[in-house]
Amino acid sequence: MKLNNNKINMTFHHVGVAVKSISDTLPYYTGIFGFRQVSEIAAVPPQKVNVCFVEAPPGVLIELVEGAGANSPVEKVLEKAGSGPYHICYKVEDLDEAIAALRQEGCILFKRFELPAHGLRRFAFLLAPDRQLFELCESDKEKPREAAA
Repeated sequence: MKLNNNKINMTFHHVGVAVKSISDTLPYYTGIFGFRQVSEIAAVPPQKVNVCFVEAPPGVLIELVEGAGANSPVEKVLEKAGSGPYHICYKVEDLDEAIAALRQEGCILFKRFELPAHGLRRFAFLLAPDRQLFELCESDKEKPREAAA
């Protein structure tokens, strides 16, 4: 496959970790690991999941993701691979522009949705040419990201 070498301004945002239960897993992250919980457990209906962010020093965000129902994509991940990291999220300035450039490079748009949360607004999941799942998020242009939300 020939790459078009599109330069996309992407910065690391978080690692998504599939867990069976956020409530059961959270004490390990905040107690044993010493990470800081930076959000409440929140529902993400378009993805059929619940999420909670913790922060590992020096400011690395980890998104704990549990399925919210039998048809949740996270339940399938847990069945196949068990708990653990399953996606990396990158922040972009313009979601539409980034998706267009990545599609030219052979990435496949898997799903996109809007949900104002944590200073972010628009999201998309894509598959890289090697079928690795990754997420893009775009800042809420009306409200800057809060440091600890």
